[in-house]
Amino acid sequence: MSEQSVGQGRTMVYHAPYPVGEGSTSGSGIRPVRMLDAFRGLGYEVVEVTGHGKERAAAVRDLGRRLENGLRVDLAYGESSTMPTVLTEPHHLPTHPVVDVRLARLLRRHGVPTSVFYRDIYWRYPEYTERVHPVVAAGTRTLYHAELRAYRRLLDRVYVPSREFAVHVPHLRPEQMAPLPPGGALRDVPRTEGPFTLLYVGNVTSYYRMHELLRAVDATPGVHLLLCTPKDSWEAARGEYADWLGDRVEVVHERGDGLLPLFGRADACSIVVEPSEYRDFAAPIKLYEYIGHGKPVLAATGTLAGRTIETGGLGWAVDYDADALADRLAALRDDAGEVEAVAAHVREARHEHTWAARARQVAADLAALDRRA
Repeated sequence: MSEQSVGQGRTMVYHAPYPVGEGSTSGSGIRPVRMLDAFRGLGYEVVEVTGHGKERAAAVRDLGRRLENGLRVDLAYGESSTMPTVLTEPHHLPTHPVVDVRLARLLRRHGVPTSVFYRDIYWRYPEYTERVHPVVAAGTRTLYHAELRAYRRLLDRVYVPSREFAVHVPHLRPEQMAPLPPGGALRDVPRTEGPFTLLYVGNVTSYYRMHELLRAVDATPGVHLLLCTPKDSWEAARGEYADWLGDRVEVVHERGDGLLPLFGRADACSIVVEPSEYRDFAAPIKLYEYIGHGKPVLAATGTLAGRTIETGGLGWAVDYDADALADRLAALRDDAGEVEAVAAHVREARHEHTWAARARQVAADLAALDRRA
């Protein structure tokens, strides 16, 4: 079956309480675009209910008219915001508080299987109160709880980043939730000549602590680290890593297609960051971007990324400890055969981890929930 035949002749509703576009480079901005493109790539006619409140309200009215005139919608999929839906207007005021509930009720009335991806549970943790004013946090938490209660009543499926994540989500029924991690785009860049090189792409803020990795690289001759991070992120954290910034650590600030030469120089990619409770269930998008490029991944044990790598044979999980990391890096430096064998497996397995694969999963899942004849 071709990719496009999955949705050929079928119609779906795609919902997001904000504009969906190419502007963002963050995981929360990339995912809605990639999933929308993936559904279209499967052949679905997509009815978008996205944008700001006024735009969504108009789209819901138009959809209602089309449904009354006989339109059959096969499924509905949505991407949530990291903030409560009613606060997603640019001014963060709840000027359109019921438009999204109206959409869910409309779809339910017409028997359309409905779903949403729920992306973040950070608001349940003490750090959230440290980032926002306690009074604001109390108000937004009330809205987060109300939103999840509405999901319980109105939606058939709530997708979450991982099974481990689901344990932390209140109000929803366990059987209502299913994991839907990020995906990656398939890209191949020929390996260029050079020493054993590890590539990291992402921030180096306090949320992405990788001091032990830098110690390990500094202690392992013949191993190079390409550290690709936003310039402002690096300027803020540079002092913390100053002791290990020898000539085998190269800091660059590329993005988009500028990353391709970096992947060409890399033998493996790194997602070695300090474990935390949040990382026990967080599914980082960069992991799947690495896999999409066909690169084996070095990850920290005690993280979901580490378990994913071990379970799938997609790289190596190592304790977040400089000595353990140095031992592993030296072994990889000296055994190109093992590195290439794992890379070959990643190139084969990566087709299971594309955005199209995630969209196919949603389509199959919701088809099984469709109660219409």
